[in-house]
Amino acid sequence: MKLETQVGLKQLDKKKEAFTLAEVLITLAIIGIVAALSIPSVISNSQQQEFKTGLKKAVSVLNSAITMNMALDGESPYDNMDTFNYLIRHMSILKTTTNLAWKSTTKEHPHWQNQNSAFYTTDGMRFEFEDGAGADEYVPLHETSTVKACPVMMKDKGKQCGGCGSLGLTNNPNNTTKPPCSLLVDVNGDRKPSPANAACRSNACAQTNTYSIPEAGSKKTTDLFLILITEDRAVPYGVTAQKAMYGSQK
Repeated sequence: MKLETQVGLKQLDKKKEAFTLAEVLITLAIIGIVAALSIPSVISNSQQQEFKTGLKKAVSVLNSAITMNMALDGESPYDNMDTFNYLIRHMSILKTTTNLAWKSTTKEHPHWQNQNSAFYTTDGMRFEFEDGAGADEYVPLHETSTVKACPVMMKDKGKQCGGCGSLGLTNNPNNTTKPPCSLLVDVNGDRKPSPANAACRSNACAQTNTYSIPEAGSKKTTDLFLILITEDRAVPYGVTAQKAMYGSQK
């Protein structure tokens, strides 16, 4: 009788060690709620890091091309009149186009012209250049706001910058008399989030592809950055791009 009682108690203890179906369902529900709340944040942070890495790569690729041009051809961006074709001499280009119709409307960057030129690199980035129709200079330098960067465009599309310098930048060891040139890079090419409608290739849908370049002080990094080409290097433009390039955003 005593032995039977002990066996019965052990079986009862084993039953107590198991989870009931209700307990399992409640646990799964809690895990699901936590995942639903945390996964979007994880994805967003992952994208932010991807964009930051893309910017660093874009600047590195441009600087490599500039260095190659200066070393092999003896020509700096300051001396060159056609920045578009100057940069692609020593870059791995997938294709070029002159039929981009996207725009930008922000406080810092009032607009980006229609029918821009661009080249796509084999690593998936798009480098976009000003149209030249009007060629408004709309990128003021933070150190000297009266000096504005010159928008780069293809040689056959109108006004040229006449070379890229660093007038207005704090670090101007060469005493250049020209402002830097500006261009836009989309670090993941035509994929979202910018532009929203990557298939747009005409003025009819240009407004739906309005770029949203981060404003000064913005903590959120997108896939779009403005880059300045100086007399001997490429540097990111703006507070957000500087933070993405040289330090973490908190």
